[in-house]
Amino acid sequence: MKKVLLVILFCLFSLPSFADEGKGSAYDRVIRTNTLRCGVMLWPPYFEKDANTAVMSGFGVDFYNAVAQILDVKIEYVEIIVGQQAEDLNRGKIDAVCNDGPYVFSAMKFVDYSMPAYFGPIYIFVREDNQVISSIGDLNNESVRFIGMDGDISADLVERRFPKASLSTLPATSDAASLMMQVITGKADAVYIDKPPVDGFNAMNSPKLKMINEARPVVYPVGMSVKKGEQELLNMLNSGIAALWNSGGALPIIQKYDPDLKMILPLAKPYEMGH
Repeated sequence: MKKVLLVILFCLFSLPSFADEGKGSAYDRVIRTNTLRCGVMLWPPYFEKDANTAVMSGFGVDFYNAVAQILDVKIEYVEIIVGQQAEDLNRGKIDAVCNDGPYVFSAMKFVDYSMPAYFGPIYIFVREDNQVISSIGDLNNESVRFIGMDGDISADLVERRFPKASLSTLPATSDAASLMMQVITGKADAVYIDKPPVDGFNAMNSPKLKMINEARPVVYPVGMSVKKGEQELLNMLNSGIAALWNSGGALPIIQKYDPDLKMILPLAKPYEMGH
């Protein structure tokens, strides 16, 4: 009987320690497990997943792997849905989001963003044979139909910059190709989107998409995000990104995917060497 009581008492006193293992800050979790679980939204060529192996690849994988290597932690990529990053961070499903930035306006007050890893220009595209829309001045019109994605900059920008135009949205689970197909098939006239997925799409489809605001893109910072108030983890990620740039490791990764530095824009140098 005494042995049974001792076992019960041991279990009762042990329960809090087991329960506490899943608690604590994201920073504590990363340090304890030596693993950063980073949420990613699939968007070639930044993040792509092989349908057979489920292996992630792309510019984002190369870049954030390099950041993780500097920080001496393992990085684990977890697929998430656009617009749900704040919820996933709060639930502890992920520790951070890779390739996030203050361009999902609805998330700004719920997450904290790292320093930029790079800058991304976003443009307006229409079908190449569209003779009605040739400049930005043609867009703020009741007859113009934009397509966007729920919770994404492709929808947010239209509502703020072209309030007279109509806007339809696809679910956040959609991909870049779905947005572009809406324009190609005539279901929409225009879409806000970054250039890399358009280049891949145009190489395989006809008619193609054409850019109408090459000289006036919206340029936004892209980096990482964490749950609001996770300052220790944010400091660590900032240090890793800064170290990758300062050690000369960032630019070669960008140039591997964008040799002309027109689609993935590097950070400006914080200083210039004297002569």
